[in-house]
Amino acid sequence: MNDEQVMHAMGIDDAYRVERVLAQGAGGTTELVTLEGSGPFVRKRIPSKLARRGVWATLVECDCARLPHVEATYEMPDEFVVVCDYVPGENLEQLVSSHGRFAEKDARQLVLQLCEAVGALHEHGIVHRDISPTNVIVAADGAHLIDLGIARFRVEGATRDTTQLGTYGFASPEQYGFAQTDARSDVYSLGRMLGYLLTGVSPAEAERYEAALADATRVTPAMRELVARATAMEPSARYQTVAALVAALNGEKNPGPAASAPETPAAAEPDIQLRDYRRYLNPTKILVAFMALAAFAVAVVLILFNEGILGGEKNGGSVGDSGAPAASEPAPTADGASTSDEPPTAGGTAPDGSASGVAPVEGAPELEIVESGWSADSQGYVHYAFGLRNDGEVQVNIPGVSITGRDAEGRVLFSAEQLIGVAPVGKTMYFGSQVGNGTAPQTVEFSPLSFEEYQVDTSKDTSSSFSVIDARPVSDGAGSTKFVGEVTTEHVGDERGGMGDVALTVVLRNESGDIVYGDTGYARMPAEGESAAFEIYTYGIPDYATYEVHAQAW
Repeated sequence: MNDEQVMHAMGIDDAYRVERVLAQGAGGTTELVTLEGSGPFVRKRIPSKLARRGVWATLVECDCARLPHVEATYEMPDEFVVVCDYVPGENLEQLVSSHGRFAEKDARQLVLQLCEAVGALHEHGIVHRDISPTNVIVAADGAHLIDLGIARFRVEGATRDTTQLGTYGFASPEQYGFAQTDARSDVYSLGRMLGYLLTGVSPAEAERYEAALADATRVTPAMRELVARATAMEPSARYQTVAALVAALNGEKNPGPAASAPETPAAAEPDIQLRDYRRYLNPTKILVAFMALAAFAVAVVLILFNEGILGGEKNGGSVGDSGAPAASEPAPTADGASTSDEPPTAGGTAPDGSASGVAPVEGAPELEIVESGWSADSQGYVHYAFGLRNDGEVQVNIPGVSITGRDAEGRVLFSAEQLIGVAPVGKTMYFGSQVGNGTAPQTVEFSPLSFEEYQVDTSKDTSSSFSVIDARPVSDGAGSTKFVGEVTTEHVGDERGGMGDVALTVVLRNESGDIVYGDTGYARMPAEGESAAFEIYTYGIPDYATYEVHAQAW
């Protein structure tokens, strides 16, 4: 902005009178304002780098009374500012807190009203991504969906969102890195909202919520079945559109995509729609075909990583491959024995992957799984972490790891592939996530996938490097734990195929030092020498003694 533009923007900004601050956080500031005696209005001051201008511009076109009406937008030097109409009323969190759970007919009616708002967004290709009790205002004319701060357009061809955001308990699984969000992600949140209204218990309190949902005195079997389908872990098992959910709420039998209103862009993309979110990183064959067809593909797909720095301590302190000491304090010692010794609910360190890590390129290194571990949560899903090391003389791009779960008789229960961006020379890359199908395995095997000639890169210093500062566990107030801290970019590499993020993997270990859990969160990559805050949400974590956080470009 030039000086004249800045002065003009400041003049507009100063014309509004701030009555009070409604909310303030990393996503910006929300104020109640008036303008020369008119109003009140809601003014959102959004940091420029977080602003989704296209979403707000499109919202102007949404003719839905249950969505915010945009009065004005303008740019400030460091902020994008949106002024919307003010809707008087209480949010759902306040109502449930003061009045308890809703009667079934009232809960149904309120969710139908929210479906009006969400359906209007989907018709314009927008996914809200944060349908939660604090973002729903109940006014005299019913429910209003507010706060499009993290709403986004669906991106054709993307395998996941650039950033993983949302309200824990209401956000869909794919919002934590499993796949790209689409219309079905909002369907999931609407289903969780319905369960919340029927039970009066937040889904973030998993055990209490599930118990309340199973209570026939609170929730009828038909409504419980509807909630279960709307909130299926696998997106293709849910109602595929908001219109299908509306049909179910209105009592239509077997509602599906055919019962829906005009399809959103998400519904029109069957390969994304039918993808198993637990296998969202299975595009190996697609990548191979793409690279074979395009001479410049290596430059496009190379996502170069470097090893992250340990965030916890073990036996008085630990050192990563970079030689930098771990930066955070150890987690509390577990009260009991590690669950890694109690299959089928957990597993210890797996053998290395030398048997299957065969490189078809002469002279290329053989990748090795130096350590791995896992545990199964109460729903039977596996949370794992592995360390993949390259002791060769050349870098391997887009290495993959095969993950196979077996029962007590050695039969395969599930199989998946996890790709990471790069295996730099002399480095161990860590990654953790969730896998499985709801049946806890007896054993889980981790093996490197074979790599081809195009994946070998003789570059020696093309990956970014990071340090993790003050990583530590924090309770979210609902019985769950998230790991927070800051990540600093020490060196910016040549991640030409990256998405501009940092992947941060937390690894939990038992008293013997074995891995028992892993998960990954994401943050925008800070500029060289600068830092960014991060959060890694964890679910169903077992007892652990120490933890560490690794960072890599994504």
